[in-house]
Amino acid sequence: MKKSVLWVIMTLLILILFSSISWTAYCRYKPTPPDLEVVVAKHAVEIKPATYSLRKWGRTASADTNTDPAILVKESTPIIVETDDKIRLLFEQSPDSVKCYLWEMDTGKLVYKGLEGCPLTLGDYNVVSGEYAMEVRAKWENGYVLYNARVLVYEDLN
Repeated sequence: MKKSVLWVIMTLLILILFSSISWTAYCRYKPTPPDLEVVVAKHAVEIKPATYSLRKWGRTASADTNTDPAILVKESTPIIVETDDKIRLLFEQSPDSVKCYLWEMDTGKLVYKGLEGCPLTLGDYNVVSGEYAMEVRAKWENGYVLYNARVLVYEDLN
């Protein structure tokens, strides 16, 4: 009888310890945006998320840069793209939808919106040479993420 009571007490203590560790881990959990790698002409660049809102397992995480994309990427190194290059967007987790937007770096004006394609070819949208802030808007079932990059576009010289 004493052994069975001791086993019950030990089992309860282990369960309490396990549940408190699980609860602590759950309380500290914060969803993180998936990574994005942009590949152009065999050159890969990792793009960090700027704005996002995600939820998972009852937990939410969000960030809002509240800054124009052209200002946000002004100091970053541009991705050099020819208009006929294929821009591959490689997400850590495949999104349900992706749209790209281009702002002129000089004026901050939105000049191309709703660009779609996987891979994306800027020539399909008659994008002219210039320097742009590219915003990639990706949506998943559990939220959305906006990624920003500086892009330098040249018309194909061939």
